[in-house]
Amino acid sequence: MKKLKAELILVFIAAIWAGTFVIIKITLTELPPFYFIAFRFSTAAIIFYLLVFNKLSGWSKDALKAGLILGTLLFAGFASQTSGLLYTTASNSALITGVNLLIVPFAQYFIIKRKVGFENWTGVIVVLLGLYLLTNPAVKGINKGDLITLICAFAWAFYIIYLDVFSRKYNLYVLVLTQFVLVSVLSFLFAVLFESTGEIHFNTTSILGLLYTAIPATLLATFLGNKWQKETTPIRAALLITFEQPAAVIFAIIFLKDSFSMLQLIGGVLMITGILFSETFEYIKKAYFKREKNGTAEELNG
Repeated sequence: MKKLKAELILVFIAAIWAGTFVIIKITLTELPPFYFIAFRFSTAAIIFYLLVFNKLSGWSKDALKAGLILGTLLFAGFASQTSGLLYTTASNSALITGVNLLIVPFAQYFIIKRKVGFENWTGVIVVLLGLYLLTNPAVKGINKGDLITLICAFAWAFYIIYLDVFSRKYNLYVLVLTQFVLVSVLSFLFAVLFESTGEIHFNTTSILGLLYTAIPATLLATFLGNKWQKETTPIRAALLITFEQPAAVIFAIIFLKDSFSMLQLIGGVLMITGILFSETFEYIKKAYFKREKNGTAEELNG
């Protein structure tokens, strides 16, 4: 029951994140990306601290180091995804971000030495073909927004694995607060170095965008993800988060009028298919052999 609850919560998180692609795309017309991330995470950090300051026990050098690793990956993910949205569509961003699920098995091998299977390599080939059709570089050239967003896919993949490792060892509240503070600091630093304050416009659009991304999409989703992901496997967690991609595309079509050519549509479908094959093949194979084994046992008993 606890595992089911955890997995339903992960689907809920995916739905919240799906909405951010449209909202961030709109908000970036009023705020530059690094200032946007800085305001988003500093708001989340302040609210989180006020809510849980009495639970911030278990500070240690190792817990702080774990939080800094997670925070660095979180910053890399949000910085590349948000910056990429300046140059590509919300739907492309969502689909390319989803490639992180395909990278998870390779990140697992790098971090915990878990073997990469045949299905993962097959998924890579299918997704790369889909990505080629989606972005159509031979005709349009390489879109730098799509390329920047790919960085985000790698960051999220390693984040998922390290989160699974660290959330089992250290105080959840310490990990989350450390991540929020580090992302805030790094974002403000990059904003001061590379962006102009003259591009900041606080109005209804930017404030609502910040509130949605700071509270449900950052504070709530990150806390719930840190708390509940460990109740399932990293692969299953990654698979459940896949719901984010089709939901985000639907939102982008409805609210931003994003459109696809037939080749792009085929590419998007291939990408999702490749990811799903990579993530579900092992479970399907185990279920098949279990059924065959049970069938053989029944025949022998009969």
